[in-house]
Amino acid sequence: MKATCLVLLFAAGTFALTLPTFPKPVTQSTAWNSSFKFSQEQIELGQLWPDLADNLETILNFDRSQLANGGPSQDSFYKLDNGTSLAPPHCPGQVLKVQNITNPAAWNIPAKTALSRFIYTTTNANGTLIPASAYVLWPWTAKQFGAKSNGKAPVVLWSHGTSGFFADGSPSAHRALFYGNIMPFTLAQAGYAVIATDYAGLGVQTSWDGSYVPHQYINRLANAFDSLYALRAARSIFSDKITDEYVNVGHSQGGTAAWGVSEVLAENSDKKFQDLECNYLGTIIFAPGMDTLDSAPQVFGPWIGKDLHLMYPDFKLSDWLLPLGVDRTELLTQIQGGQYVSELLLLANVTKILNPAWNESWYATAFTEFTNPGNRPYKAPMIMFQGTEDQGTEPYMRALSTFESTCENYHSGAFEFVALTGVAHFPSMDSSRQQWLQWIEDRFNKKPVGSNQCTKSTLNSFLPAESYQELSTSFPQWAGAANEFFELVAGGF
Repeated sequence: MKATCLVLLFAAGTFALTLPTFPKPVTQSTAWNSSFKFSQEQIELGQLWPDLADNLETILNFDRSQLANGGPSQDSFYKLDNGTSLAPPHCPGQVLKVQNITNPAAWNIPAKTALSRFIYTTTNANGTLIPASAYVLWPWTAKQFGAKSNGKAPVVLWSHGTSGFFADGSPSAHRALFYGNIMPFTLAQAGYAVIATDYAGLGVQTSWDGSYVPHQYINRLANAFDSLYALRAARSIFSDKITDEYVNVGHSQGGTAAWGVSEVLAENSDKKFQDLECNYLGTIIFAPGMDTLDSAPQVFGPWIGKDLHLMYPDFKLSDWLLPLGVDRTELLTQIQGGQYVSELLLLANVTKILNPAWNESWYATAFTEFTNPGNRPYKAPMIMFQGTEDQGTEPYMRALSTFESTCENYHSGAFEFVALTGVAHFPSMDSSRQQWLQWIEDRFNKKPVGSNQCTKSTLNSFLPAESYQELSTSFPQWAGAANEFFELVAGGF
């Protein structure tokens, strides 16, 4: 008995000596960190009924709650100062503003990762010089690939999918960088420096001369330029920290951009990307967007058409949309709504949104031919992961058909198409994580690809497909104070 008591007392004494100081428990709030309400004028403009307005406000307030420091509309980082306007930049890839180490308190990035942000110059599809913002997510320990790494972090150039259409749609302002563990967190924790553009028009929406910067949504060339020039700018800022070699990766809208990067590098007739071409190691594409106008014109029409007049001055939104569609696109612009706000707004009264003659417009054909990836020479090696159940089977069939026609008519080297059986749009990255992480590692290790030809393969699930969780269902959420998240106090214990 005495021995037992001694052990207990010793254990209790040890615990008392090492007990950390815990914060006082606080009541967690599930309210949004935003209080947006439609004005009566906006309700009338969009012809919103009470339930629709209430649902839109809920989504919009949730979206705004995910923005670090209130997002680009409130975060001064995204504003260009007077010094820039007095000395306008002269070439793409030029650095305008740098935040070498961003205070991560307002972000929900993984422990022992670090964040940098910068603003740089890029060009739109017309060749006009404009600003854009980007971020770098840094690993705690950089993965090394022999002596050539020289202590630097290997680079993955990441192009994101649809995050929005206005300034607040920038992933660099999203608490979880929009894709979270699906891509950037995984890459950084694997030892890579993730360089990611927001795309022009997302983040920085006012240029050095005070002009509006539109987001050229799912524009293959514009978004590819944004990625390439972000890489050039990052090299000039962090040349002592990152390798020249890089792997190019993108999903959805970013899959189109990443495919566009390989096409721009393959064409490169004027050698304006020679500095980026020679250290390119390959491209990974996930579920690329293609033929988007045909797939859902009632939502893609407004997303693309809202600023298409800046590319084609004679274009009128009424070429594609009925009056209600035009008015709701204007309302979407006023409230700076993201993807899900816009889908609900545009799919309500859907028969009154789209002009029945939209596809008779010259601009529909011109835009598709201008922006669709594929059926051009590409910079190899490339690999595409495409789920068979990506919003139905149509996107899968389009991706496969484009892959096959590209290989038949423009074979430029190794290109593999991987069919993901029973997999949807976002899970194309989750389900194939082992494969693409290995593919990236192999490229940095200079391991030859299996074949220099176009090949097809299939990736099946270990258990029956119906056994698996379909989509992730958790999310970081503001919980009552700027430095807190849902059920998690920033900094932990």
